Amino acid sequence: MSDTTQGQDWSLASREKRPSPLGSTLFVGLRAADAVLQYSLLRQGWAHEAVNMLGGTAVPSVGAGPLGLTPYGTILTSLAIGASLKHVIWKILIGEQEMKPAAAFAIGLFNTVFNSTNTLLSVWAWSSAAPTNLPPSASITDVLLSSPWVLTGCALFGVGIATELGAEVDRMRFKAKPENKGKPYGGGLWSLATNINYGGYTLWRAGYAMAAAGPAWGLAIGTFFFYDFTSRAIPVLDRYCSEK
Repeated sequence: MSDTTQGQDWSLASREKRPSPLGSTLFVGLRAADAVLQYSLLRQGWAHEAVNMLGGTAVPSVGAGPLGLTPYGTILTSLAIGASLKHVIWKILIGEQEMKPAAAFAIGLFNTVFNSTNTLLSVWAWSSAAPTNLPPSASITDVLLSSPWVLTGCALFGVGIATELGAEVDRMRFKAKPENKGKPYGGGLWSLATNINYGGYTLWRAGYAMAAAGPAWGLAIGTFFFYDFTSRAIPVLDRYCSEK
């Protein structure tokens, strides 16, 4: 499977390269809808209501900044949009494998659960990485410079997304040449690691979590995906490649 989104549930994912309009449409729709959901959780106050229902104290997210959110809320929403956009680009322009509806739904739900958890933790006072000492007129730059964990998380997110997408584009160009049919690709970013796309995915997932709820949550999410890929997804992929 060429993309880490397919790596989340190998039992559902198909390795056949053929059109799958229903599954692909469902996948793109769910990933696009997730960005809208994460924005709405902040803008409509739904995340705050959930935190209050759980007995917590919520930090503000609605403000005069872009998208009608505080600068920090805008940052978190931008990360959700970036994650969705990456997956949509992959499915429309890069991914050739069949996307069955069951896999599309499972992968969409998987991402939405993780992203929604980040959103909730970002507005929960005890877990939020949002800086608390900024004036109402603070900008996005002020937030980034006032919170090393938000800044570091955003940096990891950017590097991870660029690595994952760049590696997939690079491999796509290699495999598009008839003389390379059936050949493994080990150039470009792939020369750095056999599964560099998984590394990129792990980085941006950890960065997103860190920007939402600090280093402990970022480390927990990064460790989860690293373990998942090394203990399950990569061994399955290696067996598949050895049997071809």
